Amino acid sequence: MKRLTTYWFLLLAGLNAFFARYLAFAMPKCESAIQKIFEGKPLLFQEESALLYPWWPWICVAVCIVGATLSLLGKPKDSVLKNVLVVFLVLELCVMFLSMVVAHLPWLSVLSGS
Repeated sequence: MKRLTTYWFLLLAGLNAFFARYLAFAMPKCESAIQKIFEGKPLLFQEESALLYPWWPWICVAVCIVGATLSLLGKPKDSVLKNVLVVFLVLELCVMFLSMVVAHLPWLSVLSGS
């Protein structure tokens, strides 16, 4: 494991596994809180998707393990894997941001008095 990209992929796999465990615990509680606060009113598509699919970080874990394996095998060049890693991080951070906004939506609604 001489390539730095391998370590980055393994670090991201571990962090995504930790985040997936958190979402599996937190999203059902957030869903019940959202239903209490909004009293069954329809939610936006993004909010419903984030609540229905709290397992998405496990897909990221699988992608990171594949990336680490490819890095160990040395099949694509290291520069290609670095570019894939950056694009993957940007996409994952966008989805993670949306998930956390949805998870905190009830608390923001309560604080604003709605």
